Amino acid sequence: MNLPNKLTVLRVIAVPFFIVLYLMDHIYAATVIFILASATDAFDGHIARSRGLVTNFGKIMDPL
Repeated sequence: MNLPNKLTVLRVIAVPFFIVLYLMDHIYAATVIFILASATDAFDGHIARSRGLVTNFGKIMDPL
């Protein structure tokens, strides 16, 4: 699994943690996770395109 796909999987795994922390009123922690997830979303596509690492998995999972 290449780096962009790992970042996508990491982002998908982070979603439940974000939701739980947000619902438990841990807004600061939820915000940190949201910012990190957003950063991985910004970088994974760029890395995949610039290094020729575009995959069908990434095409399907990245928009989620």
